[in-house]
Amino acid sequence: MQAIRVHPAPPASTPYSPSNPAPSSALHLDHNVPIPKLSKPGEILVRVKATTAIRDMLTWPETYSHEYAIIGNDISGIVTEVFSKDCKFQPGDEVFGMAAADRAGVWAEYALLNEDELALKPKSLTFDQAAALPLSAQTAYEALFDHGGIPVPSVEEAIKNMAGSSSQKDHRVLITGAAGAVGIYLVQLASAAGVHIVAATSSNARNEEFLRGLGAHETIEYSRLENYRGAFDVIIDVVGGEVLAKCWDYVKGTGVLVSVDSASFNFVEEHEKRGIRKDSVRALFFIVKGSSQALHYLAKLVDMGAVQSFVVRTYPVSKAREAYDHANGRYSGRGKLVLTV
Repeated sequence: MQAIRVHPAPPASTPYSPSNPAPSSALHLDHNVPIPKLSKPGEILVRVKATTAIRDMLTWPETYSHEYAIIGNDISGIVTEVFSKDCKFQPGDEVFGMAAADRAGVWAEYALLNEDELALKPKSLTFDQAAALPLSAQTAYEALFDHGGIPVPSVEEAIKNMAGSSSQKDHRVLITGAAGAVGIYLVQLASAAGVHIVAATSSNARNEEFLRGLGAHETIEYSRLENYRGAFDVIIDVVGGEVLAKCWDYVKGTGVLVSVDSASFNFVEEHEKRGIRKDSVRALFFIVKGSSQALHYLAKLVDMGAVQSFVVRTYPVSKAREAYDHANGRYSGRGKLVLTV
């Protein structure tokens, strides 16, 4: 099969690592890579149709767990083989999902996944649109529901909430980076949960209409957040830096502060050193785990029209370097950069 692999650093140079990440030129489209083989119950072989390019993938520790690693986590495709007859999927099923962070490996024609990492693809989405969902939308799902403590609405409740009949309107949620790749799903899922949403953004002129269309009740630029001291039950941060540091001022004393910004993995400890942490606030950073339950729920919301998928641009897998560089630059448009395989 063909696969995009991370080639080692040239001889006599410093090996690539998270502290010395490989450049995009280390990404090579290799041919005649062995197709993965099923080896245990629960494993599924998927013919990959689409995946995504994500910022900073070449800085992740998992990328350097072995030489010639195949990267990539988001996936949509077609099941070609299952290990067990009692598997909940069968060859020919159209699926989407996310390979665990410690395995990745979907920038290839075929990929091995566990059945609990997949769900049936939403019928209303193309493979490209389905691939844009799993990592970002599941991050939003876990941030709001698993860690933010907001109850997961049924699909029927979600539809009613989005129509304005929620009983949780007094529950206030701030989302920073609301127009970004994760933020757009945070806003949509928070709208489905029926909470009052304040979407923070760098530019109201550019993003207000879009974010209100996703369900935000208010949009605000970061410089104006000073008026919201102690106002929020839950804050989900996707920005980090000083925006995250100021969030301690905006969360209620008994509230929840969650960051999904990868550079903020130790923010609680660092902010404690700076004397800005509130002990009464439940604060945490997390890395998305993913589950078939979350994927199935998201697929139902998509097919009911409660969640939209966003694709900025699609690249063929032969243009993986260009796609990765695009993901790491500042680009216009909303959503994910997709690789078709």
